[in-house]
Amino acid sequence: MKAPAPPADAADPIARALAWLAQAFALAGGVVLFGMTLMSTMSIAGRWLFAQPIRGDYEVAQLATAVAVSSFLPWCALRGGHVLVDFLTNGAPPRIRHALDALGQLSIAVVGLLVAWRLVNGMTSLRDSGETTMVLGIPTWYAYAPMIPSFLLLGAVALHRAATHAQRALTGR
Repeated sequence: MKAPAPPADAADPIARALAWLAQAFALAGGVVLFGMTLMSTMSIAGRWLFAQPIRGDYEVAQLATAVAVSSFLPWCALRGGHVLVDFLTNGAPPRIRHALDALGQLSIAVVGLLVAWRLVNGMTSLRDSGETTMVLGIPTWYAYAPMIPSFLLLGAVALHRAATHAQRALTGR
């Protein structure tokens, strides 16, 4: 099943700004993954050729994966790429589908904003406790800092999509 196009009006400046930000976050996540891939490749080659991997590669990969995955979520929400179970609503009128989509997007927004709030609390707690990774001693809160804007953007994108779907449910277009 093809993912639905985002319900964004090209004339809507908020939709354009959210789309630009979501795409920028996704591209930044791609850069992080690319860097992690290079590091992993060099570590594997070093392990195989010289019995000398990159020290702490697993730690860096773990932190980078969390940052990268969170940066893809706003783009996924914008493109309607989250899992959609619609076998019960396929035959429903468009107004009903838009109303249900608005509720689904509102749920995503609430969860995204809730996770952002908890990340702030977790980051503060980790920073205050001085927790670091085992091998490299990287403060673990460093990975939380770039994830917070990703979840805030996820919430904003989902709220905008919820409003758009709600408007379509009310107007029937």
